[in-house]
Amino acid sequence: MNNNIKNINLIFSENPIARAYLYLFIKEKMTSNKIFVLNHKTILNKFFLKLQFNTTFKNTKRYLKNSDVLIFIKEIEKLFDLEENFLVNMYNFENIFEFKNLIYAKGPDINSNENLVFFKKLNNLYFLNSSNIIYKNIFNSNKKFFHIHPGYMYKVRGCDGALNSINSYNSFGASFFLMKNKIDSGDILRRYEQSYHKLKLPNFKKYNVFDLYNIWFSFFDPALRVSFLKKLLNENIPLNYFEKIDLKNEENNYFKFIDKTKLYNIFLDKIFKD
Repeated sequence: MNNNIKNINLIFSENPIARAYLYLFIKEKMTSNKIFVLNHKTILNKFFLKLQFNTTFKNTKRYLKNSDVLIFIKEIEKLFDLEENFLVNMYNFENIFEFKNLIYAKGPDINSNENLVFFKKLNNLYFLNSSNIIYKNIFNSNKKFFHIHPGYMYKVRGCDGALNSINSYNSFGASFFLMKNKIDSGDILRRYEQSYHKLKLPNFKKYNVFDLYNIWFSFFDPALRVSFLKKLLNENIPLNYFEKIDLKNEENNYFKFIDKTKLYNIFLDKIFKD
């Protein structure tokens, strides 16, 4: 069985990361790869997908019409060497229907007994996770699930990966790893880290913390992950080639979600500039 990353299958759950991966697969001519949608199959699938898309990205679609945010998007695309308008075009609902193998699983909970049986029966072995669901029961399917974490593991594990990296280390990074039962603790295939310098979001002080947080996770977070995935695809790395890491000599920190009362000052002091 070919274990190169270009043959990986995508676990799709509607969110910015999944949309970024989908669009990259299209750009890399990987539309024959299987997309496993975490949803029940019905005759109304397209209707429900559209409804979920509109609900999930209600605020994102508003940001895409905002001239300040469009400048921020260009900053991110330049930082991550993404083509112009990548972060705009990835939010085209119809992108998902570019794929020849769009397969519906057994509901939105990947850890359900129905999905466990479903995945066990599949011949496919390698899957890329795009959801924020904590994987548990599904590991009993004997499949291999990979994830891109927005932080340099194991120094930065847990929640708000890029924000916690910048806040604590003035840097950001990503890690591609084989998932295990314990959160952000699997075997690492690749990782990287680099320094962070403030990105331009004009008039950012006029936005509330809710919008700033959502703008960040609509654009920076998926760009970080998808740009790293793009590098891995270009290398066409084998999915059984892991780094040898001596944890005794490594920082190992688990971060929680940043306290919402502290978020605005972090955005003000360390993330954005006019």
